[in-house]
Amino acid sequence: MRKELRVDWDTELRLMNTLRDTLLARGLNAANVCVVTVSTDYSSVVGQYLRHQLTDKGEICCGFGVDVPYPDQPFDDACVQVLCDTFRLHRDATEGRTILLVEAGVIRGGNYAKILDIIRNTLQITEPVLTLALFENVHSKWASDFVGGYYDDDAQDLTFWWEQPNNHWVEADED
Repeated sequence: MRKELRVDWDTELRLMNTLRDTLLARGLNAANVCVVTVSTDYSSVVGQYLRHQLTDKGEICCGFGVDVPYPDQPFDDACVQVLCDTFRLHRDATEGRTILLVEAGVIRGGNYAKILDIIRNTLQITEPVLTLALFENVHSKWASDFVGGYYDDDAQDLTFWWEQPNNHWVEADED
């Protein structure tokens, strides 16, 4: 049985501020970045916060959100189509900017790998893509460009203060 790693508001805010400072120090802000929040049901807090914190000369950072399947759902053609449609709808926001994919928790890394493949090979978008995780599993197959903190998913169940039980994770937790 894994121990719950409960992320309280103070920890979440501290890590978001650290990531904001890192992004700004690297010259990434509303003038040159589009924040794409991945898994809006879990990552909207960090995505929205960073969009506002990266404001430049009174302009909020552009951005949008995309949803991905839960672990018990397939990343099928319908999901890919919705993702492509969303990126096409917001092409004016990504064009000429670095795309910053943002997730609250990168567990296995499959979502970032799949989305980047779609961005490059299906949509043929050539803008730079960076990835950010508030928390990242040390066993993830993906290594994000910016990480607030690491945890071990084999031993810890990443849980945020605002999170409620979700039936889609029950089977995945039993694996």
